[in-house]
Parts: sequence; structure tokens; C-alpha cells
Amino acid sequence: MEPWPRSSAASELNMVTVFVADDHPLLLHGLIDMIARDPNFAVVGSARDGAAALTAIQRDVPDVAVLDISMPGLNGLDVAAEIGRQGLATSCVLLTVGASQAQLYDAVAVGVAGIVFKEAAVDALLKCLHRVAAGGRWLPAEIVSEAVQNEASRRTKWRSLSQRLTSREIEIARQVLAEKPTGQIAFDVGISKGTLKIHMNNIYRKLQVSSRTELSQLAAGQIGPSVAHAANGGAATVVKALAAPDAGGGQARPAARQTPARRRESNKG
Repeated sequence: MEPWPRSSAASELNMVTVFVADDHPLLLHGLIDMIARDPNFAVVGSARDGAAALTAIQRDVPDVAVLDISMPGLNGLDVAAEIGRQGLATSCVLLTVGASQAQLYDAVAVGVAGIVFKEAAVDALLKCLHRVAAGGRWLPAEIVSEAVQNEASRRTKWRSLSQRLTSREIEIARQVLAEKPTGQIAFDVGISKGTLKIHMNNIYRKLQVSSRTELSQLAAGQIGPSVAHAANGGAATVVKALAAPDAGGGQARPAARQTPARRRESNKG
């Protein structure tokens, strides 16, 4: 973690305070330099892993946190979810090379204000930060909307089919999703390989899949509470978050959390 003293000038000039976290040093410093050149923003700290980022954000509560989605340990999505759970007044923007549909779904569900793909134009992040600082959302509709719809459909199918599984079958499915070999699963569960094979056939039949790969695709994030459902109640929250389109391809952001713009106006009073 690279703690920086909070600039009094940032408060006096009503600049938007930004925290940046990415595990690649060159990219991290490039992001810091780019954001710092914009006179509207003050970079107040940085980190190279999620745990350090969360600690600093809890301490300093910046207006916006720019988080790499794939950091080691706590990733950007984990950090954003925890910020939401704690009710911190920090808006989160995720950076990603290629987030999965499940990750995009969960990002919307936990209240992420922006998602920026690293292959986007150089000025995309700054445009996103300006939108988020003004209380908007920056979610690429052509990608996020489709991902949310597909993921919601998959999770609905999983919930419907998984009710058919016994507690033993769910236990075995967890072991399979942990990518354990057959012999290890049989040993851990306390059954023979032959009995395990029978259970696996029953699981495949009930879930309408034919392989471990298909099982993983169907059940990803669904055995045990996913970050999205644990934080915000799942599909209903996602649909609500995407309901009000904003100009320029973003999405209107829910008003539950005070935005950086509103906080600055409050400070003036």
C-alpha cells in the first residue's frame, strides 16, 4: 500500500478524491499519472492488492475507488462488495480485461458505479470518473445488459434444478466444483468410488448436464451465497439498477448513497 497524506487543497478546491488499486506497478502508476493530470481529481492513495486497498478506503473514505477486478487475495469485486456492505460513501469503478458474465452481474448487484475495460480508449476512464463524480453510472450497456440477462437466466435455472439435489449430492457437487480428483472426493465424503459414480450420475441427470465442465458452468457462484446475493438480494437488485438509462451509455445510479457531487455541495454549506 502507498498511503498519501490527504491534501487540504483537494478539500478547499472541492476536488474529487480518488483511490487507485492495481497489482501491476506500471499500470498503477500510469493510472495515477493520468488521473492526477485532470484538475478535477486528486489521487489520495494507491495499493497493489485488495486487502491493502480496503484498509485504506475504510480509513480515508475517498470519493471514488478505481479497482482492478483481478487483484490477488481480495479482488476488486470483493472490495466493492465490502464497501457496499459497510455503507461507505465511496463510489467504486472496476477495471477489467475481460470480466465474466457472472462478475458483471455481481458488479451491478453490489452497486458498482462504473466498469471500464482496459482495452477501451485512453480517455474512457476519465469520462467514467466524471460521470460517477456527478452521480451517474458508467456501465457499457451493450455488454453489461446482455451479461446480466444471461447470468440471471442461468441462476434462475440453477435455483430451479438444484432444489432436486439431496444434501449429500450438494456436498459432492461442492467437491467437484473445487476441482478435486475423484479419489479425493470419495475419501473426503467417506464413500467408495463406485458409490460416488452413482451420485455423480444422479447429479448430472437432475441438473441436466453431462460433464464436470457443464456442471461448473451451471453452478458457478451458486453453491454457497454469491457476493451479489449476499450483499444485495440478487436479480431484483440488478434489474432495478439497470432500469433507468443515463445519457452517454451509462446508467442512472440509485440515490441510496450520497454522491461525490452532493458531498461537495454539502461541504460548501
